[in-house]
Amino acid sequence: MHPTSVDRDGFLRNLRASKLLTSEQFRQVIESTRKVRDARKIVKTLVNEKLITKFQACMLLKGRNGGFFLGPYRILDKVGQGGMGRVYKAIHETMNRVVALKVLAPQIVSNERARLLFLHEVQAAAKLNHPNIVMAFDANEIDRRHYLAMEYVDGANLERYVKDRGPLPVGLACEIIFQTANGLQHALEKGMVHRDIKPANLLLQHDVDSRTLQIKVLDFGLARLQSRDKSVPEKTLPTRENIIMGTPDFLSPEQSRDLHEVDIRADLYSLGCTFYFLLTGLVPFAGGKILDKLARHNSEVARPIEEIRSDVPPKVANIVRKLMAKAPEDRHQTPYELMDALALYAAPMNAEWPFATMRAAALDRSDEQVLLPEPQGDTEPRAQGSTEVTDAESILEWAGTQSKQRRGLRRVVITAVVIGVGLLALAAAAGLAL
Repeated sequence: MHPTSVDRDGFLRNLRASKLLTSEQFRQVIESTRKVRDARKIVKTLVNEKLITKFQACMLLKGRNGGFFLGPYRILDKVGQGGMGRVYKAIHETMNRVVALKVLAPQIVSNERARLLFLHEVQAAAKLNHPNIVMAFDANEIDRRHYLAMEYVDGANLERYVKDRGPLPVGLACEIIFQTANGLQHALEKGMVHRDIKPANLLLQHDVDSRTLQIKVLDFGLARLQSRDKSVPEKTLPTRENIIMGTPDFLSPEQSRDLHEVDIRADLYSLGCTFYFLLTGLVPFAGGKILDKLARHNSEVARPIEEIRSDVPPKVANIVRKLMAKAPEDRHQTPYELMDALALYAAPMNAEWPFATMRAAALDRSDEQVLLPEPQGDTEPRAQGSTEVTDAESILEWAGTQSKQRRGLRRVVITAVVIGVGLLALAAAAGLAL
């Protein structure tokens, strides 16, 4: 259970300030809860009547009363966060369409040129219209906050799914890679490279009635947003020299050497590492620091899948090995070529596959557990710690690293003062005793 940080009156003040309810709805809440002193009981009633969501209730109980709206979008839940920004489940109030709303970190669009390039990138992402790619609906800037509204997929990302369920059946893993390659082929035809293919960026949507699945590739355009093509400097956002973008466990050798010289074959290498993870539950080069992982991607061959799992057909294992070849010319050259190799092994329907949604477990919880826990940690491992949620009133407020450092220094100073005062008190007490 989450601790309540405000009493009944404080919660109602926050609720009114939040503008989540109409004036008439708020008046009815006041009338119906006059004798209820426990804020949590009021919260439970509001959530059960679907007047507010569990996430909104949690924020209100913590004292937050702003940031629940961004332009036409009402924020319903927090999905994740990372160096690129924070992702919320939201609803467009006029169109009544649920979206995934990605609010970009301020440092991503820190000047006018960056903002113009952001516009260019989201326009490029909007050209991607494919069933295996998360669609971009809308992008804008409101109150100095840049956001991208995307198709909301109510399904697990494959990193969490495999960690929860273990290695996947071979047919299911092949189908997932086949569909991902289908999306990458469409992007290739539009002149786009993802640069951050990994299990966490692949969403699994399962249609229970038809027993079919659909894979959605997440964050097209946003991974590219932080890159730069040196020959066409106005095409993408600039990055610091020698920076490495991507996730070390799934990064191609050439991408670790030069971010700007990669092509679709780098995405195919990352897809091979993802395939390896789906079949084994392991990353190709586990353990070690980031530089160790990058060096091993360049020089070592991953442990053969057959040694880990005997039921993987040799031809499937060979497909994984070819995808993970060190030299780009030794891999499949296009996603279509990979699809052709996988066609015999992919299986789109099977009633016995272990489908699950990210929050299926939450449905089995007691009604007494009103509030779901917020997502913990960074859901984008490539940029840990670059942004964080503050204790400010608005749930959309940001704090940079410098602010975090200043708060840390202030805590150190306060601690030192308290210790100093304590030592003086002890010394004084000792003097009196003498």
